[in-house]
Amino acid sequence: MSRLALLLVFFFAASAKAQLPERRFALAVGGNVGAPGHARLRFAEADASRFADTLKELGGFHGEDVRVLHQPTRARLLAEVRALEQRIAEAARHSSRRNLLLLYWSGHATEQGLELGSESLSFAELRKLLGASRAHVRLAFVDACRSGGLITPKGAKALPGGFALDVTSDESPDGTAILASSGPGENALESAELRGSFFTHHLTAGLRGAADADGDSRITLQEAYRYAYAKTVSHTAEVSGVAQRPTYALDLKGKGELVLTELRHADARLVFAPGTEPDRRWLVVRDEGLGEVLELREDPVKPRQLALRAGSYRLIRTTADDVRTGAFALVRGEERTATTVTLTQRPFAERGEKGGEAVGRKLELLAAVGLNTPPLRGMGLAPALVLGGDVAMGTSQTLRLRARYQDGRGQDAGLPYALRSLGGDVAWLWRLPVRGLEAGGRLGADAVRQSVASTSEGTAFRGRVGAVLSHALPLGGRVSWFSEVEAQLASFRLNDRVVLRPAVEAVTGLGFRL
Repeated sequence: MSRLALLLVFFFAASAKAQLPERRFALAVGGNVGAPGHARLRFAEADASRFADTLKELGGFHGEDVRVLHQPTRARLLAEVRALEQRIAEAARHSSRRNLLLLYWSGHATEQGLELGSESLSFAELRKLLGASRAHVRLAFVDACRSGGLITPKGAKALPGGFALDVTSDESPDGTAILASSGPGENALESAELRGSFFTHHLTAGLRGAADADGDSRITLQEAYRYAYAKTVSHTAEVSGVAQRPTYALDLKGKGELVLTELRHADARLVFAPGTEPDRRWLVVRDEGLGEVLELREDPVKPRQLALRAGSYRLIRTTADDVRTGAFALVRGEERTATTVTLTQRPFAERGEKGGEAVGRKLELLAAVGLNTPPLRGMGLAPALVLGGDVAMGTSQTLRLRARYQDGRGQDAGLPYALRSLGGDVAWLWRLPVRGLEAGGRLGADAVRQSVASTSEGTAFRGRVGAVLSHALPLGGRVSWFSEVEAQLASFRLNDRVVLRPAVEAVTGLGFRL
């Protein structure tokens, strides 16, 4: 055999080692809202969009073959699955090339199935949908609490170094693989710092290069699962004290690896040199689009890389006692080393749990306007201007400090009068099970200046005590919209005697998290 022939044999053998099916189809679904009574999630829908973007950028999925659904009804979800199956059947009729179907879910689940708001899709139905598909390869990634219920006991595995494909004489793997973010009965966590769930975050980072164990710039199903498993277990144990353990069921046969992504398709790459500091990690935060966050830890021996889109980013380097950050940009075709980014010191980042609030000291500035019921006869509703801030006290309580100006006007016995007050108050709020809802008590004091017929009658002091109900709705990034209602009881002097008057105040405004 000639030398050229030998080279061709080796080339095609290497290509067959990790081949991509010719046609790939995906449905990525995210639902922040589960069944009534379950806390609203923050990042499930964004996780689905970011995962789909990764598939299109690096996984050989054409844009028209990838569908993304946010909070669908059961009927809409099933209709999209049927539509994908029609496309797969059409592709099979016109070509003998292989097909792959990937289903991704991020949201709420029970031991029985996925929660679609007040509706549901049982795990038995999901397994049936996968089994009935005409695709050669069928993959499901389910990121939800108790998603291990999807894994049948016979096929369930939860081994950090497991996940081995059965080998037959087939040229490439066929069959079904199901990966769940948690074991049966386990909760799945999400992170304010990572802006997503722990499992999907590490899975996506792995697909973008962090899981490339052999350095061939191809991420296989085995590499992606092993990386996501190890990182999810260690990271959740570090944050919550209880490890979240992904599981899988596997029925794939073939001698070829199933490649999920190829880094050569990326716009640009960020390279991390080998490092020996075990507690040092890097976070790459995209400043555009969905603002995704990718985490990577250095390898002590070989460089590691992340495949990224061209655009603007922030790089954060953390150790046990230091956090540094810097801005950088990547252009198409660029390969940049992380050490070339200028970093400056900053406060520690925050972390949190799925469906809950951030863990750590959070500071937020508040600005609001409102109305207060009249404290005196003849007055109308009194407008108020409020400036203040929130300080998160642990994971379930908030200290709210406010400065408050109020201007009330009215008439008594035909004479116009006005009450202007300037004061401050402090409230202690407890988080309620409903997402964004808090309740608590408030104490305040005001300096009140009264005038009658434009003649000043002097300044007096007023004390206030109240019960507060507050709700915050994230608007994106660091901004939120909050509303608050308070039942007040005010104490002040009226006609040389101390009186107590009830009042109700409602305010609404914007918050900006520092």
